[in-house]
Amino acid sequence: MLRPAGFTATVALVFCLCVVAQSVGYSASGTEVSASTLMERFSDMLDTVPAPPKVTEAEVVDVEDDDPETYIFLSAARAHPPEPVNFGGDGSISLTRQDSGEQLTARYRNRNGKYNQTELTKISRIMRCSLTGRETIVSIKLVELLDAIEDRFGRHGLILLSGYRTPTLNRRVPGAARRSLHMLGWAADIRVPGYAPEKVVPYARRMRAGGVGYYPYIGFTHLDVGSARHWVVRRRGRTVAPDKSRMSSPK
Repeated sequence: MLRPAGFTATVALVFCLCVVAQSVGYSASGTEVSASTLMERFSDMLDTVPAPPKVTEAEVVDVEDDDPETYIFLSAARAHPPEPVNFGGDGSISLTRQDSGEQLTARYRNRNGKYNQTELTKISRIMRCSLTGRETIVSIKLVELLDAIEDRFGRHGLILLSGYRTPTLNRRVPGAARRSLHMLGWAADIRVPGYAPEKVVPYARRMRAGGVGYYPYIGFTHLDVGSARHWVVRRRGRTVAPDKSRMSSPK
């Protein structure tokens, strides 16, 4: 008996989805997974991700420099860091600095929900300013956000392009008190190994944890814990040579 072409295609799709479900650790007797999540993972498996372009932190700063969305206007009042929010991460995060290759895995949240200040200090250290070596207290909400992003995309760690920036590194802009959220320890520019930014950005936007910026020509994602907003910058940055004589190193 001949089957309609549509029937054959449907059977093939169901078979493929079953294979995908088993490959990501789901089975009929295991944890249920929504259709949208299954289709998203199926789409991930079909995509091939080219190697991202090489980029220095100086180039990242340059391409963000003219973008008003990466800045926040602060009043004279003292800025208060946002309250911590658990976005569903496992309480552990792995970061690799692109400039130095320095790596860190930190369990910053204990199983009882309390934060481990020693581990948070290590995170602040690896996210230090690359130019001066200075550190600041990185927002716990930002750490939680990065953790959730890492867990969603395979738990293979994140590549840190830029974290905290001192005024020396983050270019000053004339006018009112305009300051980058990087200067508060509330922002990070990252790459997720094996995933293009166009996969990371929609997920981060759905979280509504803060700002999400997409820079396709350089291939990175900006995340911050300021107001919820998103933007795309479709321009190439100027080539900026880093001052290697002043690059920081662990002390």
